[in-house]
Amino acid sequence: MKNFTQFISSSAERLTEQEQSKKAIRGVSAKAFAAEKAAYTKLQKKLNSPAFASPAGADAGFPDFGFTVELEDKRKVDIHIEYKASAREQMGSMRDWQFNGRQFSTPDKRSNTKDELIALMNNTPDAIRNGKRLLNDLQKYVSSSIRSIYSGSLTVIKDKEERKQKTREFAKNTENFAIAKISNETLGDKILDHYKAKFKKSIRSSADASILMMMLGNDMWYIDTQGRLSSDDIRQIAGKFQVNNFNKMSGLSANLEVRIQPRGLNSPNKHASIDVMASFRLGGAPGAGVKVL
Repeated sequence: MKNFTQFISSSAERLTEQEQSKKAIRGVSAKAFAAEKAAYTKLQKKLNSPAFASPAGADAGFPDFGFTVELEDKRKVDIHIEYKASAREQMGSMRDWQFNGRQFSTPDKRSNTKDELIALMNNTPDAIRNGKRLLNDLQKYVSSSIRSIYSGSLTVIKDKEERKQKTREFAKNTENFAIAKISNETLGDKILDHYKAKFKKSIRSSADASILMMMLGNDMWYIDTQGRLSSDDIRQIAGKFQVNNFNKMSGLSANLEVRIQPRGLNSPNKHASIDVMASFRLGGAPGAGVKVL
């Protein structure tokens, strides 16, 4: 009876921690979404142009919002805007990623944010290399039956005490729990490449040309164009925002951290488990942004 009570107490404690974490994430998301909607409303009023995409939440797809403007020669240009409330905003986090020895994935197929983060992890050689290292160590010290790293990796061992003992061996002998911890402009370039690829897939046939913009807070840059758009055309587009011109974004920095963390090894009332964690945030605004709000 005592063990059962301890189990219920431990489970309730974990659920409480998880719920608090979820509430914190929802709070941050709600605040960011409110800022995105406010920016959209102000820009729509300034441009006085029809919107082809409006804010619908962090996982709603690409772009965050967009408008169609008309140039002096009557060509219609779609403006695709990716919006972040802050130049140091967290762009994504997750605790359900998996690594099968070749690539990272997530069972959540509905999350655009997680999809972006998984793509970035798979495009980071250090993450793949360290993922293989940790998977090999789990197979060596815990069980050869482990086929992938995920939050339930240790459940291949049914006996709870044996699981804890072998996880301690893993923790003692593996080099570290880090998969990736990177902060540089190369990572920022990968973000922009990812957005460019999504931009190309989102071109509408009704537009004569399209331009991809990044908005950090109240500042804006352009990232890429599709169709015929000259430097004079870009100045015309800038005029719609009541500014002189837009600069092409370069030098964007970002921070990526991916790791695992064994849990419950020193607590008699908790089962051994592994948390998988990943977070990704911008490292600050590059220069030459143009204030539009």
